Amino acid sequence: MVPPGASPATWEATPAQMRSLDDALIYFRIGHIGFEKAWMTRIQDINDEMKVVDLSEGLSLLSIDVKHGDHSHAGTDPHTWMSPSRMESMARKVYSELSVTWPDQKDFFRANYEKLMQEIKSVNGIMNRQLTPLIGRSFLIFHPSLGYLAEDYGLRQHALEYEGKEPSPAHMKEIIDLARENDIRIIFVQEEFDKRNASVVADEIGGKIIQINPLAENWPDEMRSISEKLVKSYQ
Repeated sequence: MVPPGASPATWEATPAQMRSLDDALIYFRIGHIGFEKAWMTRIQDINDEMKVVDLSEGLSLLSIDVKHGDHSHAGTDPHTWMSPSRMESMARKVYSELSVTWPDQKDFFRANYEKLMQEIKSVNGIMNRQLTPLIGRSFLIFHPSLGYLAEDYGLRQHALEYEGKEPSPAHMKEIIDLARENDIRIIFVQEEFDKRNASVVADEIGGKIIQINPLAENWPDEMRSISEKLVKSYQ
């Protein structure tokens, strides 16, 4: 539903995209993505016979602390696919639902599911080897999309923003102080987000911005790339 380069936090469906749901049999939702919260009722109204499968159901979910001036509240971290262990559960659910909906193609689905599971396990193994020496280390990121990855491998994520909201001056100062105290020189930024605030922090800490793409279609390659960038950021 969300095209390449767009942010799920701010994206709005076009009439053509909504019409494309008319004959869909299944809709796999991530669970807590911004556009799903805003559009799910309308999506279901277009095709009330379409089965909606929540891929976050049954997963161990994380919260994100959101700061607004002098107060804060917690929201659910939607980026579950950035955790290989959770991706195994999500893939299993997709395979099961597809096999029920199209039983005549179950063997085809099974073969691809097994291939995918091997790749997920391979990615997990590589990341474990690369990131185990970094357990307990912190990293900066503009949009908090690597919380589940951080939990899986014992890292600490510190984000500048949440759901497209600009960081406050006080939060910017906290991030800069934290980076200086922990000798953090890298800030990860997704390609669809404004880099101005990240650039300010990078200038203050004498660091640099590294681009990542958690929404990449090629999930295994992107996960391996992020792992390698994390390793290099501490070298």
